[in-house]
Amino acid sequence: MLRAALTLLWGCCFLCLASCYEVPKARIQVFYPKGFEVSIPHGEGITLFAFHGKLNEEMEGLEAGTWARDIVKMKNGRWTFRDRVSVLKPGDVLYYWTYVIYNGLGYREDDGVFTVSDYSSGEANTGSSPRVPVVTPLETTTPWAWPTDPKYQLDVRIGCNETLTWKNGAPVKCGGQMIFVEEFNSDKFDPASWLLERRFSGAPDYEFNVYVNDAPSTMKLNHGHAVLEATTLKRLYKQNLNSHLDLGLSCTGEADPKNVNCVRDGRTRHDLLPPMVTAQFSTKRSFSFKYGRVEVRAKMPGAAWLTPQLWLEPKEHAYGSDNYESGQIRLAFTRPANGKVDLYTGALLAAKEPMRSAKICQRVGTGETNDDWVESFHNYTLLWTPREMKWLVDGRELCRHGIDGGAFHGTTVNGQTLQNREILEQGSDLAPFDKEFYLTFGMSVGGFNEFFYNTDKPWAEFNPKAMKTFWDDVKNKADIWLENCQLKIDYVKVFSL
Repeated sequence: MLRAALTLLWGCCFLCLASCYEVPKARIQVFYPKGFEVSIPHGEGITLFAFHGKLNEEMEGLEAGTWARDIVKMKNGRWTFRDRVSVLKPGDVLYYWTYVIYNGLGYREDDGVFTVSDYSSGEANTGSSPRVPVVTPLETTTPWAWPTDPKYQLDVRIGCNETLTWKNGAPVKCGGQMIFVEEFNSDKFDPASWLLERRFSGAPDYEFNVYVNDAPSTMKLNHGHAVLEATTLKRLYKQNLNSHLDLGLSCTGEADPKNVNCVRDGRTRHDLLPPMVTAQFSTKRSFSFKYGRVEVRAKMPGAAWLTPQLWLEPKEHAYGSDNYESGQIRLAFTRPANGKVDLYTGALLAAKEPMRSAKICQRVGTGETNDDWVESFHNYTLLWTPREMKWLVDGRELCRHGIDGGAFHGTTVNGQTLQNREILEQGSDLAPFDKEFYLTFGMSVGGFNEFFYNTDKPWAEFNPKAMKTFWDDVKNKADIWLENCQLKIDYVKVFSL
């Protein structure tokens, strides 16, 4: 009897411990001119804090929301989610829910609502009912509160103008605001911002490299720069090209029936394994935008057969998923030619020539100091509006494409038209560049399409054994060939229009 009573008592205590825990109320701080934080105090047993939220739009149940972040490390006694680029103003409403893992079990706080009343310079208000600012006019002692009628609502930020920029599926409220910045001053890439690719290359360009995320020899942060370079597969993995290579569970390649994005066996392939290893990282999972100004300060590689990637890629393939049908924006890339280095900028509407180069502009290398893309850093800028895209280098316009010259879907080259023209006609005249794009940076080696017009390349275009032919040509001179193969990125900044 006593044993049964003790068992019942223990069960009740366990149920109480499991059910009586309440997620700490989130503290929300909003900063001027941008950024906000959501945090809870640390408690013994907490191992994870998650925040999910949307701005000025109610959450549909337990949807992920515009912000969806798991915080796995406590700092200064608090579990804190930080957004350093979003602009919130008085009157904005943040809808959210939080989640905590406590003693191995998960607990939620649902239906959180926070109305921005003012900006925080220190500790913020807690809970869903922040204090309302009260202003006392000089001529009276009667307190006065802000009117609720929208026509009286004032934006307290000086110089806030409307903008056409969208970020992560929502309109940005003010023009001229920095909505993304990365200066690479840390010792490692922030996983909340960057997806480090780990996959084999594939369609449509079939680059002669595999992208990896764990090799300092191909990607690292050094003295405030992101540094990317190419190396050989044999040097990195000590493997021959006719061996088996499995990128493991951390592979970022898209799933496919044959799993060719993550596993390849050079023993069963006519072109063996890719002979080169490089790196690529993107904001695919964290940041995308439509219309704005992008600035990237970078120094280009000088080795042949390398393509430095300063790209914008479509968040969703609204106009087709193959052959760049939904577009790709190229801030800049380079090609060695005749002892100099040519610079290219523009956009892709198709994978194969001649349509591929229809919207690409070239600046022929002169060897002059101000045109030396390899020896010094330069500022590569894209100005993207609903009417046109304009590319600048160090403030000088290099390329411009817009709808004043006709809708993009009407692009023709040598009598050829775009294969997805009818789908593009369903969008704006700027389609496919009227949707959100994300940032991609990296480096590729060789491949098809990319060097189509280079008649001196050591492989034949679309030849099944092109990769092997390329490797046979460069393997005995790889050290010399790769002497100048670094792409260095100093910073990335994105502004609303």
